[in-house]
Amino acid sequence: MLSKRFLSTAAGKARFTQLTNGLVIASKKVPSTYTTIGVYTGAGSRAENPYNSGVSSLLVQSLANASKDAAAKEGVIVDSENYREVSSISTTIAKGNEAAAFKTLESILTNSLKSLEDASFIREQANIAGEKSDAVELNPEQTVIEHLYSTAYQGTSLALPVYGKGEVVSTLEPADLISFFKKSFVASNTALVATGDVDHEKLVEFASKLNITEGLKPHVQPAQFLGSEVRFRDDNLPSAYVAIAAEGESLLSRDYFVAKVAAQVNGSYLNSDPTSALQGSKLSTIVKENHLADSYYHFSTSLTDSGLWGFYTQSSNIINLDDLIHFTLKDWNRFSTTISEVEVERAKAQLKVLLLSKDDTVEKLNASLGINAIVSGYEQSSEEIISRIDKVSVADVTRWAGSKLWDQDIAISATGQIEALFDYNRLRNDMSQMRW
Repeated sequence: MLSKRFLSTAAGKARFTQLTNGLVIASKKVPSTYTTIGVYTGAGSRAENPYNSGVSSLLVQSLANASKDAAAKEGVIVDSENYREVSSISTTIAKGNEAAAFKTLESILTNSLKSLEDASFIREQANIAGEKSDAVELNPEQTVIEHLYSTAYQGTSLALPVYGKGEVVSTLEPADLISFFKKSFVASNTALVATGDVDHEKLVEFASKLNITEGLKPHVQPAQFLGSEVRFRDDNLPSAYVAIAAEGESLLSRDYFVAKVAAQVNGSYLNSDPTSALQGSKLSTIVKENHLADSYYHFSTSLTDSGLWGFYTQSSNIINLDDLIHFTLKDWNRFSTTISEVEVERAKAQLKVLLLSKDDTVEKLNASLGINAIVSGYEQSSEEIISRIDKVSVADVTRWAGSKLWDQDIAISATGQIEALFDYNRLRNDMSQMRW
């Protein structure tokens, strides 16, 4: 049970307002000496296509960098970030300097087209964005996760990398960014979000004065999960890096927290941490006793209309890589047959701590609120999260696993020394077992 003190120090409940033009305003009071105010739009890599891959990331990066120097003189830090379904430009200020943040955001939106028409500036930003995209390939974990999305959602825009393809980003021109800006930055697809010591009414007043084009929210291609695999064997890497996932739950699914709890049944494992094998997970015990992996973690990530549920692992025991995958998938089989109440209750407790005890900065809290504002126009309070987790039962996990894991197609992404990773059909067969 979480203490009252734990709950009392959590962030307050978010407030939401929607203007007649569709613009959403969201704010959350958080005890902090800093405040983050940002503009979030429902763009991200999902709003792109193979010919302008990386345009969303380049767009917000260019708009943010064009105003950084002037904003810094006003005590405002400007930043940008790109996600799979959302792009953002944010400002962080010391408490009491909200007027400077408002001025900076207004300037960015008002002078956006002028900034984007500067061909030499965009070329310089495209080179920076290209390097950022290429850097992902140097990180095995990021590479595997990006490729997991690319194979699971191949043929759709969800397969495109968050920061774009380096070879495409470098070819983008001002016209590409201007076109994307006009399509994405419309009131019905945008949210003004603030976290920290912020006055919601002042935020609404500022938002009502913003000159944001009205228009329909851009249509995005529906998600379509495809059981498949992508492998990039590289024996120059020291280990094997593998991610496997089935289709999970969307952000607004009734089973969103059921999937989250299921992911915590086996949770995470780190071989160098002596406490990892003492968490009560059957899988971690097997992995520890047989030295099958250096680390692993289970995840349940969600999008507006789909999601991925699975695990990522790194193993230097490349000879026994198939044993690691076999025991993991067979343990997933248990979720729909013999999972115990003790395991589910432990997973629920771990999930509460994971979700509610993060010591996040106002920037991270604002990003989370911004994504929720765009996707659902609502963010659950700590009390609501705990209530929904508490309601998850063994029967719920068993029912969910029976429909989402048992004998379901999987997506596989792997790189490094993966010679011992068996073929797709062999691994797919491990998603079920004989019942009698």
